[in-house]
Amino acid sequence: MSYKSDVKPVVLTGNGVAFTGRTRLRGIMIQSTGSSGSAIVNTLDATGSTTAASTSTGVYLKVQVGAGGTETLLLPEDGVLYKDGIGTTALSNVSVTLFIDK
Repeated sequence: MSYKSDVKPVVLTGNGVAFTGRTRLRGIMIQSTGSSGSAIVNTLDATGSTTAASTSTGVYLKVQVGAGGTETLLLPEDGVLYKDGIGTTALSNVSVTLFIDK
């Protein structure tokens, strides 16, 4: 059983895997590294070694931020379930902090 107090931040400054295995996304903070930017948060692909680029996974989430800005999204209740792991892809001018159950 996982409790909300088990939430840990994982910072990604490039495309990559944040966590392999079942986890819940509880929140996201995206920070611009200069000009406006964006990133995609998604489940891992079939190999579990990279983040899926497909928009049809059901857990695909594109996040954007304006130049010099920070956006924070806290997800209510149980957040979003990622059964096979979570990661980011298509990072452009941003760093992303994922708040997940670990």
